[in-house]
Amino acid sequence: MASFFSKRARWTGNDKESANPAIKIEELKILKNRLLLFKLSYPKKIKKYFLSNLFWVEYDHDLHGVSRGILQIPAVSNILPLAWAIGADILVKELDKTYLQSVEKIRLVMKTWYPKLPFSTKIYVDEVTSSSFSNKGYGLLFSGGIDSTTSYVRHKNAKPNLIMVWGADIPLDKKNFWEKARDKYSSFAERENIRINFIKTNMRQFINERLLTIKFGRYLSASWWGRLHHGIGLLGLTAPLTVTGHIGTILIAASVTRTRALKFHWGSHPLIDNAMSWADVKVVHDSDDLSRHEKIKYVLGDYIRKSNYYPTLRVCWSQFSDFNCGTCEKCLRTITVLALENIDPNKCGFNINGNFFDILKQNLIENRINIEHTFLWKDIQRHLPKVMNHNLYGCKDFFKWFKEFIIVENKPKRNFNINDLPFHVYYELPENLQKTIKRIREQQTPIMRIAKWVLSLISKL
Repeated sequence: MASFFSKRARWTGNDKESANPAIKIEELKILKNRLLLFKLSYPKKIKKYFLSNLFWVEYDHDLHGVSRGILQIPAVSNILPLAWAIGADILVKELDKTYLQSVEKIRLVMKTWYPKLPFSTKIYVDEVTSSSFSNKGYGLLFSGGIDSTTSYVRHKNAKPNLIMVWGADIPLDKKNFWEKARDKYSSFAERENIRINFIKTNMRQFINERLLTIKFGRYLSASWWGRLHHGIGLLGLTAPLTVTGHIGTILIAASVTRTRALKFHWGSHPLIDNAMSWADVKVVHDSDDLSRHEKIKYVLGDYIRKSNYYPTLRVCWSQFSDFNCGTCEKCLRTITVLALENIDPNKCGFNINGNFFDILKQNLIENRINIEHTFLWKDIQRHLPKVMNHNLYGCKDFFKWFKEFIIVENKPKRNFNINDLPFHVYYELPENLQKTIKRIREQQTPIMRIAKWVLSLISKL
């Protein structure tokens, strides 16, 4: 049975033909021809999964001429993961036919991945639209990390339009850091003589991501954002840009190789990304033929040698004061690969000194680094040469030792958060009782301050 219907039953809060609750996109307002503002409605029983009934996306240029069947895609793409998880339908006035067919394919894939979630969603559409643009340009979702930088370099001759999103991996409240990243990569785009677009959105603020992770994380084996939301959500944001920017192909960089992806279910995946489409625009899950180490060695290294330019990499998600902290597992691993391939990390957005590899060795020996994916470190070992021809930051002795080091998994311990235990119960309470509890928790009486101090100590255990 098709997952969408072109003629819809009268809206009652629950569709007459379905037992599922329904999320309705009541209204789409286009403000200043750049800001898409969607007003949502939903039954009271699923209200707890939302933090706002408004979803918005702001673009950096005029969206004049983009049909509403395309303009609805950003909202539907960011509502869909939630609807799939809770078994809700979606009601929308206009939507592109190709897109509807593509998300049905994605739903069937994810249903096999996460069989304990319902994935029973139907999309009811008043008017199913069809479009064809015959665009030849390329667009690339870009963060400044190893994966997206590699995809840019490999498609450099096609001059892909870079697309950065504020509100995804950079929170909306980190304005100073966002402006720093925006300025840095605007300069990079200018140097490369390519376009760059910036999108601002509340894609992670209009839903109750914390509750969703607590409630469904055990079925996803990881975070809500990583396993279910980010791929389809980010891709959906780009749909209007493909019209205004004359883009026929959207690239989204692979995180792991296609072999590894066979056993690794992730929100951005070849079976997900390559299935996504709208009008005659296609999406490509890019560069999954290379491991992360190979991307640095063969693509980034070659680009630096030919251009004599070191791009600033942003691989760190653990803080938002600088591009990289230099101490988290991801930073440490990236620095190690760069040094092995004789690429100066300090010219790529890191800040290390001659003691770095002595400290790294000691931390590895003492198992102080949270290594969740051992295959990434083992890949470094596989690329160790028989003879090191350089000693960048004194790394030669480290790699001689590291060759025989046995890497063991050391997943980060999840800090116990006492607030998570009653969290889902809290949202089952009557609304007036929720407000009372919230008011009590916010009181700054001496007893409440002591209670909060005790809870903070418990959460660190």
